[in-house]
Amino acid sequence: MKKEIKCDLCNHEISEFLDLGNQPLANKYPTKKEFKDEDFLPLKVLFCKNCKNVQLGHKVSRERMFENYYYLSSVNEGLVRYFEGLAEELKDSDFLLDVGSNDGILLKPLRELGVDCIGVDPSDVAKVANDAGLETIVSFFDSDCVDKIIKEYRKPDCIVCSSTFTHLEDPHDFIKNLKNLMTDDGKFLVEVEYVGNFIKNIHFERFYLDRVFYYSVTSLKSLFKQYEMDVVDVEEISPHGGSLKLTIMNSSQNIEPSQRTINWLKKEESELTTEILTGFKGIVKENIVEFKNKLQEYKDQGLKVCGYGSPARLSCICNYGNIDENLIKFTVDDSPLKNQGFKHTPGTHIPIVSREELEEYDPDVIVMFAYEYFEDIKNKLNKEYKFLLPIPPKEIDYYVYKGYTRTIEVNEKGEQTDNLEAKWETK
Repeated sequence: MKKEIKCDLCNHEISEFLDLGNQPLANKYPTKKEFKDEDFLPLKVLFCKNCKNVQLGHKVSRERMFENYYYLSSVNEGLVRYFEGLAEELKDSDFLLDVGSNDGILLKPLRELGVDCIGVDPSDVAKVANDAGLETIVSFFDSDCVDKIIKEYRKPDCIVCSSTFTHLEDPHDFIKNLKNLMTDDGKFLVEVEYVGNFIKNIHFERFYLDRVFYYSVTSLKSLFKQYEMDVVDVEEISPHGGSLKLTIMNSSQNIEPSQRTINWLKKEESELTTEILTGFKGIVKENIVEFKNKLQEYKDQGLKVCGYGSPARLSCICNYGNIDENLIKFTVDDSPLKNQGFKHTPGTHIPIVSREELEEYDPDVIVMFAYEYFEDIKNKLNKEYKFLLPIPPKEIDYYVYKGYTRTIEVNEKGEQTDNLEAKWETK
């Protein structure tokens, strides 16, 4: 008998709506000697219609996930600017804790504003922060870590968790520790990439093994309510192609939810449904086939093609589409943790190189894997190139990315009509 799968957030029945095949860990960048040691695991995506949670069917242990972790936030100029702005918003905090603080991208501007703050991060990049004088506890955010903070520091009145909450193996355990640490009148700011945007913009590539959960406002409201905490505000923010910043407080504060929180919950009633997700798989397949056909067309024409960026989404796209260096010569990454040491993309083993090699190669087409940071990347290049956006595939010569508009209509028979229009400002 097939075992019934339950939602990890609300314990109701959950069902699969997307199978992206067997995939490697998306943030592990092997050398040639390490190719044989790569593991491939099933990447199946599930939906809970009760709380509108999206999660993976397979979990990777947190120890395995953050061993030899190579993501440096501060390499991205757009993120640096964003966190400088966030620091300005939080400058009145008495004592702030940043969970998943990475290389200190938020701690640095906070310190410059005179805010008392520390970070917590389990990965190797915490050393980068500590070496820069940005105090970071190298640990997972667990009960031992909480005890250490209370004993050696004090309870923070503001706890921030940016793009880390989706990586949690057990969000329930995290919230229990959060409750024990945060002051009664404190606030928790959590930033998550919004699953509704993944569906709306066909960004299936943002599902990967390194992140178990993909949140909606509804699922987070349901989750925190179990621990007498309330979502009191929701703000749409720019990082990672469209994220949400939620403000969460203890229910004992009796704070009414903002109007935009109410609006988001209402919006999800019609936009995150089983009917819409059922048609998503076919749309994904069409797009990956179109993307690979375009790359093959370039090859048949004798054009030189490389990529820019080696984010986790590249791994999902290339492994699902079986796209390797026969179609993309190499990909550029500005992080020295990735572009040094002869590293390759997970699974399909496309070489990762520095920007200098791109300029020497002088490609005919650049596949823009780091598409949401196009403006910053474009300004680093010494000439204007032709670019290809991978999903949905779109060829452009020179543009300013403005996002997408998309409408989905489902008739009484459950048949779906999908209308997607990318918005570009061509120069």
